[in-house]
Amino acid sequence: MKKRRAGGEFAGNQRERLTGRRRLLLAALAVAAALIIGRAFQLQALEGPEWEALALAQQRERVPLPARRGTIYDRDGVPLAVSYETYRVSVAPRELSRPEAAADRLQEVLGLSNTLTNKLTSRGDPWIVLPGRYTVEQRQRLGDVRGVYFERRLERFYPQGQVGREVIGVVTADGRALGGAEQQFDELLRGQPGYSVLRRSARGEAQTTISLPVVPPVAGADVHLTIDMSVQEIADAALRASIDSTGASGGDLLVVDPLTGEVLAAVSRRNGRGRTLSAVTEPYEPGSTLKPFTAAALLALDRVSWSDSVHGEEGAWRTNGRVLHDTHAHGWMGLDDVLRLSSNIGIAKFAEQFGPGEQYSFLRDFGFGTPTGVAYPAESAGRLRQPAEWTPMSPASLAMGYEISVTPLQLAMGYGALANGGILMEPHLLSEIRGSDGELIRSVEPQPLRRVIPRTVAKQLTEVLVSVVADGTATQASLGRFKVAGKTGTSRRTGEDGRYVSGSYTATFVSCFPASDPELVVFVKLDEPEGTYYGGTTAAPVTRETLEGILAARAPRLHGPSLLASRIPSNTVRLAATSEPAPPAGQVSGPFVFILDNEIERAPESGRVVPVEVPTLADLTMRDAARRLHDLGLHVRIEGSGDVVRVEPSEGTVLLPYDTVQLIGARQ
Repeated sequence: MKKRRAGGEFAGNQRERLTGRRRLLLAALAVAAALIIGRAFQLQALEGPEWEALALAQQRERVPLPARRGTIYDRDGVPLAVSYETYRVSVAPRELSRPEAAADRLQEVLGLSNTLTNKLTSRGDPWIVLPGRYTVEQRQRLGDVRGVYFERRLERFYPQGQVGREVIGVVTADGRALGGAEQQFDELLRGQPGYSVLRRSARGEAQTTISLPVVPPVAGADVHLTIDMSVQEIADAALRASIDSTGASGGDLLVVDPLTGEVLAAVSRRNGRGRTLSAVTEPYEPGSTLKPFTAAALLALDRVSWSDSVHGEEGAWRTNGRVLHDTHAHGWMGLDDVLRLSSNIGIAKFAEQFGPGEQYSFLRDFGFGTPTGVAYPAESAGRLRQPAEWTPMSPASLAMGYEISVTPLQLAMGYGALANGGILMEPHLLSEIRGSDGELIRSVEPQPLRRVIPRTVAKQLTEVLVSVVADGTATQASLGRFKVAGKTGTSRRTGEDGRYVSGSYTATFVSCFPASDPELVVFVKLDEPEGTYYGGTTAAPVTRETLEGILAARAPRLHGPSLLASRIPSNTVRLAATSEPAPPAGQVSGPFVFILDNEIERAPESGRVVPVEVPTLADLTMRDAARRLHDLGLHVRIEGSGDVVRVEPSEGTVLLPYDTVQLIGARQ
C-alpha cells in the first residue's frame, strides 16, 4: 500500500511539473507574439511614414536644378554680366566598360593630358574629378558614357572685364552676390531654383524614368542700368590715366544727365582696394565746389545781388578768432569774381547775410546730409549738422565747403540742379527690370524732387561758372570753342583721428556741358595727388579728356543743336559729318565728331595755314585715331566701329586744316 501511494504521488508531481512548463512556454510564446505584433504595429502604423520616407530616400535622389541668373545690361543693351552653362566632369574608372576607348574619347573631346588619360585607365583611384569646366557643346559630344558623370553649373561671366565692376558688383564661386547691382538686385536676378528626382537601384545605379516629379527652375529677371558703356569706358580710362600721372591714391569720376538724373558713368578707384563705388559710399569735405550753392541760396533769398561786392582783405582776414586765407591777395570783388577766383574770404563775407537756419535749409534742399536714394548698397548720407550744433565759425566754414561731408554723387546731383534750371532730380542707376520672358516688371522714370532755386538764378550762376573755366581757376578744363561751366575745389584731408593731415589734399572739379543747355554733369575727384594738388590743375584736365572722348566716340548723350548753341562764335568750327553748311537747329543728325582744339592755326603770328599730312592710323582704335586727327586740326567722320581698317583720303595725303577725314572701322 505504501509503495502504491508513493508511486502515485510521484506521477502526480511529474504531471504538475509538465503542466507548469507548458503554461510557462505558452506564456512566453504569447509574450513573444505580443512583442512581435506590437513592434509590427509600431513599425507599420506608428513609424510607417518615417520608414517609407527613409526607403524612398535610399531609392531616390533629389537633384537640384539651378536657375539661370538674370543678365545685367547697360542702357543700350550691352551685356555687362551674364550666366552661361558649364559642366564639371567626374569619372569612376572602375565603372568604365571599355577604359581605353572611354579615356581616348575623353581626351579627344575634353583635351585631357596624357598623364590624366593614363590615370583614368589605371583604375587606381575609384573617383577622379577632372579639372576645369566644360561647355554644353563638349557635354553633347561626349553623350552618355558609363562611368562618366556630369554636374551642371551656371557660371557668371563679365564680358567687359574690370570696366564698370564697381557698378556691377560680383558673384562669388559659391553664389554670393557682393556689391553693386549684383547685390542690390540679387533677389530678382537669382530666380527660383528647381529640382528633379533620380531613381536608383539596389546597387545605387541611376535608373531613367518619366514618372518621377520634376520642378523646372525659373530664370532670374534681367536688369537694365542707366550706364552707357561707351561713356563708362572713356571715364574709366581718363581716371586711370590721371591717377597714374598725378600719383594720386585714388579718385572718382561721375557722368550724370542733369535732366533725368540718370547716371551714365560711375568710376571709383583706390590703390590696393577692391572695386567698390566709393562715389556713393564714401563722403568727403568738398571745399570750394560748395561755394556756388552758397551764392545760389543768397541770390534766391534776395540777400545779395551780382552788383554787390566785398573786400578781399589782401588775402588774410581774421573773424571770430580765426584767420581765413586766400591763395592770392584780392581787393574789392563782386559775387561773380568771388566764384571765378574761388575766394574763401569773399564767400565767407557774403555768407554773413544768411538768416538763422537759412543756410542749413538750402544745403538740405540741394540734397546734402541725406541719402539720394540711388539703388546701390550702403549709400552714405554724408553729414550736415543741425544749426543747434554749429559754432560761430560754422557759417563761414560751410560757405567754403568745410564742416560738411558729401558724397560725389550728392555733389554731382547738386550741380545737376544748377544745370536743370534749379530743379533737383533723383539720381538713378536702374533703367528697367524685365522678366526672363521679356515682360516689363519695372521701369524707372525721371523723378523731380523739388525746385531749389529759381530758373533765372540757376541760369545766371551757370553763366558765371563759364568764366571759371574761361579765365578763372579751371582753364585746363576748356574745350576751346565749346563753353564749359564748372567749379574747382581743393580741400584738406582728415586722418583716422579726425584731424587734418598736413600736406594731404583732395582735388575736385565739377562741370556742366554744354554750358548754354547742359546735358552732362561731369564730376572728377582725385585723392592725395602728388606735387600740384589744386583741382584746377589736376581734376579739371580729366574733365577735358572725358568730354573729348565722349565727343570723339559719337556718344549719343550729346545732341548736335545743343553743342552748336553752346560754342563760342567762330567760323572755324563746323560739323564734321558733312562738308555742306550746318543745318538749322532741330535738323542736325549724326554721326558727329567735333574739333576740340582751339589752337588749330599752326602759324597764327603769320596768318598762314600750314598743310598737314594724313598720318598712319591703321589698327588704332577709332577714339585714338580721331584724337590724332583732331590734334592736326582736321575734321573726322566715322563709319563703323572697332579698329581703323581704312582711311579716306589715304595716309600721306596732304590736307588743309578743317578738311574732313573719314575713318572706316572693322565692324560695320
